[in-house]
Amino acid sequence: MSRRAFLAACAALLGVAPAARAQAPADVPPVPAVQPAPGDAPPGLNGLYPTIRPAEGVAPLPTGGAAACPTCDLRGHDLWTRPTLTGDWGGLRPNLRDHGVQFNASVTQFGFGLGGGINSPRVPPLLGQGDTSAYTGRGDYELLFDLEKFGGLPKGTLTVRAQNWWGQYGNVSLNTGAFPPAVFPAALPPVPNDPGVPMLTDFFVTQPFSPNFVVFAGKKNVIGAADQDDFAGGNGTVQFMNQAFIANPAFLLALPYTGFTAGVVSPQEWGAVSAYVYDPQNRTKDFFRFDDLFSTGVIVGTEVKLKTNFFELPGEQHVGGIWKHLALTNLAFNEPPPGVYPYQAVGGSPTLNDSYTVYYGFDQYVQVYSEDTKRGWGLFGRASISDGNPTPIRYFLSAGVGGYSPIRHRQGDQFGVGFYYTGLSQEFGPRPRAAFGPRDGYGLEVFYNVRVTPWMSLTPDFQIVKPEAGAIADMAYIGGFRLKLDF
Repeated sequence: MSRRAFLAACAALLGVAPAARAQAPADVPPVPAVQPAPGDAPPGLNGLYPTIRPAEGVAPLPTGGAAACPTCDLRGHDLWTRPTLTGDWGGLRPNLRDHGVQFNASVTQFGFGLGGGINSPRVPPLLGQGDTSAYTGRGDYELLFDLEKFGGLPKGTLTVRAQNWWGQYGNVSLNTGAFPPAVFPAALPPVPNDPGVPMLTDFFVTQPFSPNFVVFAGKKNVIGAADQDDFAGGNGTVQFMNQAFIANPAFLLALPYTGFTAGVVSPQEWGAVSAYVYDPQNRTKDFFRFDDLFSTGVIVGTEVKLKTNFFELPGEQHVGGIWKHLALTNLAFNEPPPGVYPYQAVGGSPTLNDSYTVYYGFDQYVQVYSEDTKRGWGLFGRASISDGNPTPIRYFLSAGVGGYSPIRHRQGDQFGVGFYYTGLSQEFGPRPRAAFGPRDGYGLEVFYNVRVTPWMSLTPDFQIVKPEAGAIADMAYIGGFRLKLDF
């Protein structure tokens, strides 16, 4: 079977899937600068200031998370070399871009099997038995409006995003007994009873007032909002899939998936400083409702990121903290089911109102292939400490290696190997100990993202997880594939 026939069969059978930040094949002129593919840059603070190594002589202007238009110049590209499956729509797409409107869309599909995991007849609601397999699909749709072209302030951006899922909610994530969901992007948006229904996850404005002062406000999804690494982060559709490598589970547990927020980012030549405030209510199903803002509490966070150049190679170090003032379950009396996101208080149980997480992370490139494309691979790590009650994860550690493939003819591919360890609280009471048997957990994930075409990527992924719910779950072995298409 020819290569084109194989690709056509894949597209016909699987419907849709994209590649991310992928290099052009050898017979196509290389793109001079690499920008995130649709859905690759996380919709959080990390997307509001430049990458750790901006081009020389370029002022670090915030972008509002908007990727460069992937379809503005498709001359000389056919179906197999253009950056998106649907192309430029006969010239309409670049014309919309010229008028201040950019559309990005992707579909990501997950097929995974699980050996081990939950093996108890006492399975709480929302969780399921182990030794299973599942299929899940997810759609991401984005509109970016250049507000300057609509009469607004210079470089202002309105970001509108929607997401939906179909198939088995969460894939096998709710069958492992682990706190961090193993196939986290398959559990987003977190509406387990609404398959196929698009949810408005983002509707926010980003406005730079100078290269060093940016404000944002609106409804925003929190994935990628803090503690992001170049080699471990994003939204789970390009790099790692386990939530432990996408976002620190210690502070993510009680954050709403999407909620009202406002904040400021100050990019600097040496790095960046950010601060933000969140309404803790999960607004995934809401459009705009302002009458009960901050009625259940408040979440405040800040982060400082410092660029480094150890061994004349780029890197970054960051430290931050999040304080949550809202009612969460007192672990001395009860515990929400492990793996369920967002983490919510158990009805009728005593609560505690204040919690915190302090975290640290780093990236360090080991090899940079090209100063023009800023591609390479390197090391990453994270660490955090929390209050221990109501936050069930007292401390968290992760480390690994990842980036673009060092294989000469496959440098559009991406890979990652990561290990994490969750140190649980020592304040669980008799009831949660009997129900779940909470214990320290760990996990290993290995993936290789094959760039089949610029708009299609196929990722085999394997994980070994020791679940934190020791009373109901055994070691979990997870393997499968992720197929992503950019439209």
